[in-house]
Amino acid sequence: MLKKAIRNTAMGLMLSIPLVFTTAFASSVPVQDKGHAKPRVSEERIYRDIAWMASKDDARMAGTPGEHQAAKVIAQRFKKLGFDVKMQRFPFTRFESHGAALTVSQPENKSFETAPLTYSPSTPAQGLSADLVYAGLGAESDFASVDVKGKIALIKRGTLTFYDKTQNAAKAGAIGVVIFNNTTGKLGGTLGQQTSIPAIGLTDTDGALLVNMLSGGQKVTTTMKADTEVVNTYSQNVIGTYKAKNARKAKTLVVGAHYDGVDSAAANDNASGTATMLEVARLASQKKLDMNVRFIAFGAEEAGLVGSEFYAKSLKPEEAANISAMVNMDMVGVGDQLGVMTASANAQSFVADLAVEKAEELQITPNRGFSTRSDHASFEPLGIPVAFLNVGEDPNYHSDQDTLDKIQKPNLKNVGTIVTNLVLDIADNNSGAPAPAKRLIQPSKEIQVKQAHHDHGIYLLTK
Repeated sequence: MLKKAIRNTAMGLMLSIPLVFTTAFASSVPVQDKGHAKPRVSEERIYRDIAWMASKDDARMAGTPGEHQAAKVIAQRFKKLGFDVKMQRFPFTRFESHGAALTVSQPENKSFETAPLTYSPSTPAQGLSADLVYAGLGAESDFASVDVKGKIALIKRGTLTFYDKTQNAAKAGAIGVVIFNNTTGKLGGTLGQQTSIPAIGLTDTDGALLVNMLSGGQKVTTTMKADTEVVNTYSQNVIGTYKAKNARKAKTLVVGAHYDGVDSAAANDNASGTATMLEVARLASQKKLDMNVRFIAFGAEEAGLVGSEFYAKSLKPEEAANISAMVNMDMVGVGDQLGVMTASANAQSFVADLAVEKAEELQITPNRGFSTRSDHASFEPLGIPVAFLNVGEDPNYHSDQDTLDKIQKPNLKNVGTIVTNLVLDIADNNSGAPAPAKRLIQPSKEIQVKQAHHDHGIYLLTK
């Protein structure tokens, strides 16, 4: 029986606080009191919010009742704070995988660990049995030199999208495709849309083993199985706006975190960011601010930033121009190194620079870098300065071990404090930035927030 594993994809978007820090990414030196009123971040409150969001396995996969229920609760929390609340719904096609299998019956009996690529159609219940043929990178020119008609094509990851590789195989007459990784580990990714024939993924090591069998002239007979289904449903962004003292003339600061998860409890990714955002919202609501602060819980991020892209595309040019900055939190509850990122290496971002300063005020030295692998990447192309806060590394990323017991409470307090300080500093000044940046901090490197073998599908489309 195939093990159930559900995957999601989409068709369709201060004040300084004196604390003593105890995590590995913070010094134990308290920040000096500067005489300001100080809202206090409660890591216990954040932890309790993570607990209800991550209370079961497969808790909040995009387009499922679990994600829909989480959205309702987040909306209720925003309303309780007196925010103007909007549910921004968008169509979503949920892909469900109930497992896959690959076995070799000739020249020897052997089984391989595998999974369907997102949007792969199902095989018959008994699977597809045929000879295996190696077709290189799966380009049309690769299929010109091999006979795959009625056979299963073995293809290496790289250069082309998974969709193009699979469709090229189908055009050449193949009945199924096995794509193996070009880097260490399992292959997980999306086809982007449904293909004509099933496609499953394999590790680099197992792929190399099969290539060696074939290169030795041996006939390799395989059976591949994929148990999948596609469900047309919806996801949504939950938008709570805390209006400024003079809201009509005020600029807007966006604070975001995605609340959906993969097929796990999804405690760190990303109940941690969402719960921390709720705490920042609670503290911000205690102040009269010069800017609107728009808190957005994004849906369907794990499917390729679908919710944030939908939101960004919905903005009129004048609305986008009115957004001073965007602060994003994703995976902030596990690890010992704080990252502050923009979406590109050459981005000039006062909010990222200010986030670094706020961290340093708390005796935390962040790793300044860049990454396109979370919702801030939907805002930077609009000319909006972004700051993405992430704590890493998480060894349980996108696994069933991403559970509440792995969350490090001091991390929650640290990130919550930095973002609260950042938000209040910016929103107490309607000019769009608190002051000319003291320095422009260039990102030092790309930070791989999401491990290569579990990249969000949108990134796996091209490599």
